[in-house]
Amino acid sequence: MVKLRKIIESDIADYVKWTQTDTEWQNWDAPWEVWSKVDTDEFVEMRKLDITSTPEIYGRLEIEADGRHIGWVSRYDMSCEDFNGKTAIGIDIPPQDVRGKGYGKAAMVAWMSYLFEKMNIDAIYTQTWSGNLPMTALADRLGFAEVRRIKGLREVRGQKYDALTFSISKKDFCKQNNR
Repeated sequence: MVKLRKIIESDIADYVKWTQTDTEWQNWDAPWEVWSKVDTDEFVEMRKLDITSTPEIYGRLEIEADGRHIGWVSRYDMSCEDFNGKTAIGIDIPPQDVRGKGYGKAAMVAWMSYLFEKMNIDAIYTQTWSGNLPMTALADRLGFAEVRRIKGLREVRGQKYDALTFSISKKDFCKQNNR
């Protein structure tokens, strides 16, 4: 069973591990952004601040599967000219042993349901790169449609990849998920 929840104190140890030793997930989530020691320390400190935060609408929630903290979902406002101010979402599941079991899809459906309910938006977007095959497959399974592709924008491990933007309307999401 998958549930989304607010961060708790015990999650901090996972974040320390995921940003300092178990970092394979960073090969998929914007791998052109190189994490420094300062970046990882700031990331962990921000998560500590999230523990006491109670926003009206969450920008990030933790994913728990079968009682285990396995990652997070997040949202952000896009800042590119064609989609400026549009809501985009992301997901990270660092532990490799829990990937491919449907937890990501369940977490994203719950996250999208929450955002469509809480926010006055007609669509949700997600962005990735063409080499991130797990995320492009997840976007497809969720019913997202590709709305923009910028050829060769991203370079990962010496190879050029396309930047991808996907969208799903609230109507299509509700229809697909019987809501």
